[in-house]
Amino acid sequence: MEFMNDSKREPTETLGERLRRLRKERGLSQQSISGPGLTTAHISRIEAGLRRPSVRAIRALAKQLDVTPEYLETGTQLGPRGDLELRVADAELELRIGTARPEATAENLQSLISEARALGDPLITARAVAALGVALSATSSYAQAIPLLEEAIASSSITATLRPDVFLALARAHSAAGHLAESISVLEASLEFVREHATEHVGAYMRFAVHLSYALTDAGRFDEARAVLEKAMDEHADECDQRAQVSSYWTLARIAAMSGETPVALDHMRRAIALLEADEDALALAKAEGAYGQILVLDGRFEEARGPLDKCVRTLELAGRSDDLGLFVTDQAICAAELGDVDEAERLANKALGLLEQSPREQGGAIGALAVTRAIKKDAAGAEPLFARAVDLLEQDSQFEEAGRFCRAWASLLMGEGRREEAAGLTARADELEKRVRPRTLRPSS
Repeated sequence: MEFMNDSKREPTETLGERLRRLRKERGLSQQSISGPGLTTAHISRIEAGLRRPSVRAIRALAKQLDVTPEYLETGTQLGPRGDLELRVADAELELRIGTARPEATAENLQSLISEARALGDPLITARAVAALGVALSATSSYAQAIPLLEEAIASSSITATLRPDVFLALARAHSAAGHLAESISVLEASLEFVREHATEHVGAYMRFAVHLSYALTDAGRFDEARAVLEKAMDEHADECDQRAQVSSYWTLARIAAMSGETPVALDHMRRAIALLEADEDALALAKAEGAYGQILVLDGRFEEARGPLDKCVRTLELAGRSDDLGLFVTDQAICAAELGDVDEAERLANKALGLLEQSPREQGGAIGALAVTRAIKKDAAGAEPLFARAVDLLEQDSQFEEAGRFCRAWASLLMGEGRREEAAGLTARADELEKRVRPRTLRPSS
């Protein structure tokens, strides 16, 4: 990277003049520094001062000219701190828009953290640590993400109003790691902090309210979950945008579904779907259709569930989106298995297991669907270990009712084998599971 002696340049040099000078100093033509989205005509207008380049164009041109984007734009060369801050900002941008693999971004951030610590800059260090925590959380590396995210939020520069994504990532990581109390604590503290600035940060307030409501629902604290969301909706009814309204209806649907109030849950999801249809947000609408199907699965209405689940999966696959796809395919497999469509259930269950390869804890439903297909084929030897694994995983994931359902299917298999005592034990276990908190279903819409 070339460092310029700024004192030799006229302070009145424009960006276009600087671009032309740097290009000619290097013996380059406009054609040689052009590229996708940056034509020679575009470059000519920039040099003539007739067009202001975008941030992306500045970065592309700076790379071609072997200078920093800061120098090309302002004529001032970055020092070590400025250069490091720019690279951290680039990594944060990659995380937000998904232009690089999270694993690659995480590796880059490890290096940036080392540089920031060596430079002794706590603000840049906190930003890099927060970004690494978010990146690791995105790859399900929760044990590694949690201490980094906790370090980041200990910094006064990372607040719930400025960086809600960091606090939400920490809450999700705690929840995924089985630390539900810690997740609730993070969300409660975040919501309280944002409440003090609600006039300016309604979006962050609603996001924390929705996620806190989800966490309280997972803990079986349904009345508190409703109260949190209803209070947020009452306080900011006139300021909520459509996305917040969708999230609110989605969350109310989840609370109702997990409380056993299926008609209420379906009504809330229909309201969310109607808003999304008006907004023409195809991906969000697909997930809402999938969530509607999940409620029907939870209620044992497998035939009705197939339509919305199929629509959801088809849209997500066409869009190349894998987030939550494995869970929706799992529900498709459960429907097929419960309806006796053995070959389709096996195909879908194996597909779901492949999609959930990096999230083994979420494979319980797909394994259970495979177990049911083995049971239908009277293959007790093949079905039993699958039932055992499915029930254990679902219980670990707090999906107690679904675990109980597979327990009963397992018991039915053993009854058919004449193993009445073992079947009775499994039936008793199913009864105990179903007395506990209802299963988690319907992921947050945002």
